[in-house]
Amino acid sequence: MDSFELWNNTNFHIFTPGNPHLPYAEGPHIIVAPVQYEATAAWDNPKLAGAAFELGAKACGIMVRLGLAPWFNLQANGNWGLLPGAVHRFHIHLYGRNKTASWGKPVVLPELPDTFKNDPMPEEDRIRLMAAFTIEL
Repeated sequence: MDSFELWNNTNFHIFTPGNPHLPYAEGPHIIVAPVQYEATAAWDNPKLAGAAFELGAKACGIMVRLGLAPWFNLQANGNWGLLPGAVHRFHIHLYGRNKTASWGKPVVLPELPDTFKNDPMPEEDRIRLMAAFTIEL
């Protein structure tokens, strides 16, 4: 399933997957990735990682202010890029944490790609984020 671009500049783009790792009721799932392909881990390029996490933190603040989730986990997962035939690409995930039954528990991610089926972020929230990101990032 396709992803939905929410914001970009010459260095980074922010998007939400069409099949997020978690159900939307848990909170929004956003990805921050460099525009230029980076086959690296976060510790290989601290300057890039720092810029990505700074941008992610700002995006989380906007989403909190918009009431999309009260808390976020920011993670550089990348494990699926290590699977045979996969391509590793540096990116970070922003996982919204709403006060549902999983509140206060660790984020449980799918073990493999395409083993989960979650609805995408509602279009109304994507439009709100695009507008806020355009103004504030």
